[in-house]
Amino acid sequence: MQNGPEGLTGFVRTYLRASTDEQDALRARNELDQFAGEHGLEVAAYYVEKESGAKLARSKLFRLLRDAKPGDLLLVEQVDRLSRLSEPDWQQLRAEIQRRQVRVVALTFRPRGR
Repeated sequence: MQNGPEGLTGFVRTYLRASTDEQDALRARNELDQFAGEHGLEVAAYYVEKESGAKLARSKLFRLLRDAKPGDLLLVEQVDRLSRLSEPDWQQLRAEIQRRQVRVVALTFRPRGR
């Protein structure tokens, strides 16, 4: 387990998502790796998915959550990489994240649905 300077600890699991085959889900990997390195963290696993963020049923995202242990970090480039869900689906995903005690860290914030 790594320990970063701002209280960031745990295994880092990055979630990289693109909606279409034309988009590159891996485009943010270097930026996420750099963030982790700057905070004394090491990425334990990458979960790469080509799926709409408006769809709750995403196999790689839920594999990440199943693999995660309490205190692990779910690192994403932007919040919209994690969710463009409807409010009821967002509440369901949020509850699952909280139940698993995973902390979400986004490099930049862009409100869901934008």
